[in-house]
Amino acid sequence: MKTLMRPCALLTLALGVSVLFASDVSKLLESADEVLETVVEIRELEPKEPIQKGVKSREEVKAYLVSRIQEEYPKDEIEAEERLLEKLGLIPPDLPLYEFMLELLTEQVAGYYDPYSKTFFIADWIPLEIQKPVMAHELTHALQDQYFDLKRFLTPVEGNDDRTLAHNALIEGEGFIIMLDYTLRPMGRSVADIPDLIELSRLQMPLMETQFPVFGKAPDYLKETLLFPYAYGGAFLKEILKDGSWQDVDRIYSDLPESTEQILHPEKYLNSRDHPTEVDTKRQQENLSEDWKPVIDNVLGEFSTYLLLKEYISDEQAQRASEGWDGDRVALWEDRSGNTAVLLSTIWDGNTDASEFFEAYSELIVKKYPQAERSDQKISSATETRIWRKPDLEVTLTLEGDRVFVIELEK
Repeated sequence: MKTLMRPCALLTLALGVSVLFASDVSKLLESADEVLETVVEIRELEPKEPIQKGVKSREEVKAYLVSRIQEEYPKDEIEAEERLLEKLGLIPPDLPLYEFMLELLTEQVAGYYDPYSKTFFIADWIPLEIQKPVMAHELTHALQDQYFDLKRFLTPVEGNDDRTLAHNALIEGEGFIIMLDYTLRPMGRSVADIPDLIELSRLQMPLMETQFPVFGKAPDYLKETLLFPYAYGGAFLKEILKDGSWQDVDRIYSDLPESTEQILHPEKYLNSRDHPTEVDTKRQQENLSEDWKPVIDNVLGEFSTYLLLKEYISDEQAQRASEGWDGDRVALWEDRSGNTAVLLSTIWDGNTDASEFFEAYSELIVKKYPQAERSDQKISSATETRIWRKPDLEVTLTLEGDRVFVIELEK
C-alpha cells in the first residue's frame, strides 16, 4: 500500500548515529564536491550541469518533508488507507496513520535532494565523515534527475501502490548500492562482494529500532515497506549488474518494472517478462446492496500479499504462498451505517499456486477470527467455497481455478 515519501532513512539508520555535531558549512559543501567525483566514477554518469547544493538545519529539513507529505498525500486519502490497513490486520486499530507517518519519516531524515529546485540540501547537524555516505546516495538522485527526470516518480501511480513501490525500488535501490560501493571502495571491495543485501539490511533492524524510537514502535508492515525500496531494490539492481552494466540500468528508466513481483524475482523482468494481470472486485460487489459505497481501491502486489499472510502464518509459508502472484485488486466499501466490507480478488500463475494461497488464506482467517464457525461447499478439486461466520461478521473465501476471491462483510 501507499508508503508516503521515502527519505534516505535506511542509510542514516544503518550508520547507527547516536550523537550528532554541527559541521562547518564550507567544509560540507567542499566535501560534497569530492563525494560527487567518486559517485560519478562509480555510476558512470557525468553531470549534465552543475549540481546545486545548500545546507539546512534539522528544523528546515523537517519542515520541507512535512510540506511535501501534506502536498502529495491528502490527509483524507491516508485516512481511507488507514481504515483498509486496519481491516486487513496490517496496522493496529488505534494507530493514527497520517500523524504516525509524519513522525516516522521526519525522525529519520538527514538531508535530501529536491528535484523541484534541483538542489541537494545537506544536514548541518551531522558530522562530516558520517554524512559522506548519505551524500553519495543523495547525489545519485541528483544524477538520476538530470538523466531520467525524478519528478515523474513523485506522484504515485493512481490506484496501484504496488507499481509505485516497484518504481521507488529502482530509484532508491540505485542510491543504496552506490552508497555501499562508496563506503566499501577504500577497502578495495564493492557491493558485488555482499552476498545478500536484504539480509544485511535485516541485520540492521535491531539497531534501527533502538536508535529511532518511532521506527521501533512501527508495525512490521510499515517497517518492511520502508525497507523494500532500499534492500530489495538494491538486490534487484545488483542482479542486473551481475551480468550487465550501468548502461543496462539506464535502459530500465524507459522500461520500468511494473510490480514488486518483478523486483522480488528479477528473472520475471529480465527474461520472460511476467506482466501483472489486471483484475477487479466486481464479483464480490454483487454481494453488496446499493447502500454500499467504495472508500478505497488499490493493488496489494506480491510483496504486500506476503506481508499480509506473514501477520498470521509463518514467514516461510507466507513467502511460498505469495510467490505465484499474478495480479490482484483490494477494496474497502462502507454502508450508510458505517459497516465495512473488504473485497479482495486475486489471480495466480496456475491452479496449484491459487490453491496454495487459498489454503494459506484459510489459515489466516482462522488465526484472525478464532471464534468464527466454518462451513464448506466443494464443487470440484478446483472450485471450493469456505465461509466463516460470527454474529457481526461473515468471511467468504472462494477458489475457482487460478483465482481466489475474498469478502469480509460486517453485519
